[in-house]
Amino acid sequence: MNWEVYRDNFYSSAKTKGYKENYINRCLEYSKILFDQKLPIIYDQKHLSLLIGYQEIYLIKVSNSQEPFYREFKIPKKNKNEFRKIHEPLPNLKNIQRWILEEILNILEPSPYSKGFRKGYSIKDNARFHKKQKKVLSIDIENYFGSISYDMVYSFFRNLGYSKQVSVMLANLCVLEGRLPQGSPTSPMLSNLITKRLDNRIGGYAKKRGIRYTRYADDLTFSGDFNEGALINFVKNVFESEGFVINEKKTRVRLQSQQQEVTGIVVNEKMQASRKYRREFRTKMFFIKKYGLDSHLDYVEEEKKIEYVYHLLGTANFIVNVNPNDLETREHYIYLKELLSDLKKS
Repeated sequence: MNWEVYRDNFYSSAKTKGYKENYINRCLEYSKILFDQKLPIIYDQKHLSLLIGYQEIYLIKVSNSQEPFYREFKIPKKNKNEFRKIHEPLPNLKNIQRWILEEILNILEPSPYSKGFRKGYSIKDNARFHKKQKKVLSIDIENYFGSISYDMVYSFFRNLGYSKQVSVMLANLCVLEGRLPQGSPTSPMLSNLITKRLDNRIGGYAKKRGIRYTRYADDLTFSGDFNEGALINFVKNVFESEGFVINEKKTRVRLQSQQQEVTGIVVNEKMQASRKYRREFRTKMFFIKKYGLDSHLDYVEEEKKIEYVYHLLGTANFIVNVNPNDLETREHYIYLKELLSDLKKS
């Protein structure tokens, strides 16, 4: 449907229902902004509930108190004795968030520097851009999702053209305790879109100086020949003005003579999972094959057999995905698949 058809249909219907000319024109001015962006036209909270397919009273309940509509669990962080909190929305709220994701967020385009949380992009695309460079600088955003506040989400929807009433509800449907929750379908794409201005500011600075720049979620990578001190200071200033903080512990510079890693992938020459990552995986596989899974699990003090095998399968899949010619890891992958099948049968 083109704009003229929508406008004429809306005008005719509103006139028939007795709405005044000024009101109709205001509605059309509002809807034109959204129509031009190919976004769903949402006039108020009742209209939003009809579009999503849930009663308005349910959306209001979620908006007023999100916590009862989430379940919390923890997953172990990579190579650390630490855990990451995940807040997963319950089924109805998850469906609502998926509607917001598909109908609004996925219509929009993140910055060209963003390589994560996007269809058609992978961790390899992010790393490939930084191959064979003189320097590689990695900077991490501390508490990325948690740094994106309700006000930032509300402003995002307002800037798209949605009314205050609609923006309030959309923002409340996407946040938990005033922040983006890790585990929500909308959080990854919202974070990408809200970080677009940060990307463009940093990307503009880098481009003028011949520096390569990409961002994969909370990982910023720079490569080329540059003054890392000046670049880090610039990024810190941009972060501060945009509401983010650098994770100082994860800021690192690697020269060509060192192992240069980008989001876990070595990029000095050919792309490869890091030596440490591959070595640790192969060590685990050696002991499993020599002494058996049960003995290995006793040694590493792990009780959940199936979950542990799934974890190893994920590790093997990552290594092979980065380097398809790693035949040893391919063999381990096949072995783990057979092991998993046996565990499920027992």
